Amino acid sequence: MQTNKKIVFALLPLSFFLLVGELSSHVFGLTECSAIVPDAGDWETMRGDPDLLWRLEPNTEFRTNQDVTRINSIGLRESLLPSQKKRRGEKRIIVTGDSSIYGWGVRDNETYAVQLERELRRRFSVPIEVINLGVPGYSTEQTIRLLDDVGWLYEPDLIIVSNLFSDCNIDAFQDRVALRLTNPKPTGLESLFQKSRLYCACYMSWANYQANLNQNPNRVLMPGIPTGANAAVTLENLNNTLALSRVPIEDYLENLNTIKTKAVDKKALMMLAPLAQEWDVGIWNVPMPEPTPEHVLPWFPYRTAQKKWAEQNDIPRVDFSEVFAQYKGPKKSLFIDNMHPSVQGTKLMANAVANYIMQNPEVLQMSKGHR
Repeated sequence: MQTNKKIVFALLPLSFFLLVGELSSHVFGLTECSAIVPDAGDWETMRGDPDLLWRLEPNTEFRTNQDVTRINSIGLRESLLPSQKKRRGEKRIIVTGDSSIYGWGVRDNETYAVQLERELRRRFSVPIEVINLGVPGYSTEQTIRLLDDVGWLYEPDLIIVSNLFSDCNIDAFQDRVALRLTNPKPTGLESLFQKSRLYCACYMSWANYQANLNQNPNRVLMPGIPTGANAAVTLENLNNTLALSRVPIEDYLENLNTIKTKAVDKKALMMLAPLAQEWDVGIWNVPMPEPTPEHVLPWFPYRTAQKKWAEQNDIPRVDFSEVFAQYKGPKKSLFIDNMHPSVQGTKLMANAVANYIMQNPEVLQMSKGHR
């Protein structure tokens, strides 16, 4: 009993000071808890977005040398809008991924999506549209939200997922942490705490610090992680830092399940097409020592986990790293840098997927008679 009294008397002053602090916070107008809207910085082709972290600036045209890139009214490098209804017998394919699917460094009529559409139209007698949902830097976390925002409105028959490199990238932030800060939906005790302005004054100070940690100019500002921007990315310790990836493997596989479930609900089929990069064809073109066989490059375990997931879920898979490795021409011609495919690369990707669909038209919900 004596102990209980001591606890009560100890809590009374604390409760009094908290009450005074809470009343003072209202009098002096201290901040309420709020979302942190990402800032696109100097990246003129992007804008911060609380639901997607960042997105392409809608209705823009920008030049790279003599080339013009056009972004449509919903923020996609795509001429077709979801408001355009499907024609009779038309098949639609959505391709998702990051800058390699978006078409970094290639012209509008040379992207993988355009090349695939062109190739499928040549091979099949039905009208086919391929919709480019690739956005630079997009992980599966962002792609799920982009699909919910605009993707499913296209009524796709097939979705081809190429997200992988941005998921396994070890950056200055992790996607789920960033999304909790940019678009918080507190539950339980957290939702109760956020009704307190005193709590919010402390919380927002910490949240804003996190949101600006380790940021560099000319990039979208996202919540940081304690390692610092890319501090963990050395070949010697990559084996131990995969948990710091933007989307850890367990979350990545969970996201593939989510996309599959949503696709089934939308009466669409799913396919995987993981991207290639120069190391897959024997070229090492990054400012690090060339890896040795014992080094675990970050995308290797993701590819392994993805392949196992595809087998378990009976999801077809075209591995672009294998396609590129088998290419008989000059390997350097497949890339414009260490990871972005050139025009020759996007053409090779399109042919590989078209070949698979030609041999397995059921993935596009067609019979062999549609050829």
